[in-house]
Amino acid sequence: MFTLKKKIVAVISLAVMLAFGISWLLLYGVVRNGIVRQSTLELSQQTALLAASLKEGGMERFSANVKKWEDILRGRITLIGANGVVLADTERSPEAMENHLTRPEVKEALASGEGSALRYSATTNIYYLYFARRVETEGRVAVLRAAYPLEFLSEAFAETRNKFILYLFVAVVLILAFGTWLARLFFRPLDRIVEFAGKIAQGEAVRFPIMAEPELQRLSSALDGMSARLRGAMTELRTEREDLSRIVTALPVGVVLLDEERRVRYLNDVGKRLLCVKEEAPHGVPVERILPSGDMYPLVEAAMNGEEDCLTLDLPELDKRYLRICSRRTSSGVLLVISDLTEEYRLEQSRRDFIADAGHELQTPLASIRLAAEFLMEGSKRSEEDETCLSTIIAQQERMTRLVDDLLLLSRMESEPPLHAEEEVDLCGLLSAVVEENRSHPLAGRIVVEEEYECEAPAVVRSEDIARALNNIVENAVKYVHEKFGDEEGGRILVSVRPEKLFWSVRVEDNGPGISSETAGVLFQRFRRGDSHRARGKWGKGGYGLGLAIARKIVLDAGGDILLHPSDEGAVFEVLLPRKD
Repeated sequence: MFTLKKKIVAVISLAVMLAFGISWLLLYGVVRNGIVRQSTLELSQQTALLAASLKEGGMERFSANVKKWEDILRGRITLIGANGVVLADTERSPEAMENHLTRPEVKEALASGEGSALRYSATTNIYYLYFARRVETEGRVAVLRAAYPLEFLSEAFAETRNKFILYLFVAVVLILAFGTWLARLFFRPLDRIVEFAGKIAQGEAVRFPIMAEPELQRLSSALDGMSARLRGAMTELRTEREDLSRIVTALPVGVVLLDEERRVRYLNDVGKRLLCVKEEAPHGVPVERILPSGDMYPLVEAAMNGEEDCLTLDLPELDKRYLRICSRRTSSGVLLVISDLTEEYRLEQSRRDFIADAGHELQTPLASIRLAAEFLMEGSKRSEEDETCLSTIIAQQERMTRLVDDLLLLSRMESEPPLHAEEEVDLCGLLSAVVEENRSHPLAGRIVVEEEYECEAPAVVRSEDIARALNNIVENAVKYVHEKFGDEEGGRILVSVRPEKLFWSVRVEDNGPGISSETAGVLFQRFRRGDSHRARGKWGKGGYGLGLAIARKIVLDAGGDILLHPSDEGAVFEVLLPRKD
């Protein structure tokens, strides 16, 4: 692996070698051209000497003594006729040689008197530097050509190249040594900084060294500041992690944290107890091994897809526990939160059983009380005070009976499946019948009940249950409007049905005493009534606060909702019921 030092040294060496290589190319061209020019000059002089000899002795004498000239000049000499036929050559027989009229140096010499070329000779299979000169002798025109084999030039080039490579090698060695020493000199302070950074990474409380160079001083100071902030952040993170671990451990719910591979990263003690995990450290195990029910696994898959969901399960195999498990996607996996609802379910079941048992048990004494009161009412000897007391007993017996009936109904709705099947009904017709029934209410004598309906409002609901819920709301409006106005005029109730996006909106508006904001939040709870304006004005009148609780339970079971809207005067109840698809 190349370190930064090695890279710097390599770059310097490469730059030097590149510079030497370019220099060699330039030098090679200069030396080559110089040698070629010098050789060309020498060949020119030699051909001039040969031309003088040729003119003096003639062609026959020159051809006979051509070998002598080869020994003297140490080069190849060729005599060529004006027609390109070779007349004499120092290396080959003229008869075996081809016509030389197309040779560039010959053509140039015939045209201008002199010609030169550096090329490959197909005759001798060697590269030559040729120089040709036109000569006129004995009334004939000939071309006298001298050539140096490229071996002479190659030797000169090789000598120059070898010296250059030697100098280059020496220079590279020196530069590598100098570059290595320079890199170590420059990187020694950085090595110290790296050394101290390693100590800090191992948790040692050290400071970065102070350097002599201003740039490295600033770097060391910046790293010291960063190290201090990092230590502070790590300490804070460690503290927060410990606090979070204590908080999660102390939570009354089970917490399971999964990674992207659906393996357990964290499981607190409550989670182990609720899931009955026997392993001491289940970290890294697949989540399937700790989930007691296969119905829980789809929550993990949904959370991996970014969908949050909750599920309540009855697990008889886990000591008859009721567990609620919620899933949520995190940045690194899935979070499962498990709540133990066993005690709540048992208390709720005990409450339902108590209400059912007490309701049934109270029916007999209530019937006996009414029977006894009616028997006494039929007697002939009784005073006006006796009649008042007996009427009060009968009225309270009726209220107690209605209370027991409502409690039994509410308990049955929460614990048993509905008795009636859903059917398609027209909410306008259903609500019209409810309004007509309440117009005949004893307290609705002077109250004006108005209706605003669509032509039809089809919905698939349990008609008897919805009719009971709507009747409770309308009857409440009648009671409390009468509570405000009594037997005087001015009371008004508006009942309307309007379409929303997915629901039918059934609104019941009255101008009664109204409901305070403090009471509005708890009005739909059991045994909770309105504020003092809606309290019973006289002992023996009014209900016990179960009507709205029953209405809300019916509407929620139908897939809708019941809302109380703020109003300057009176109360506005809105029932939302799903529209038929």
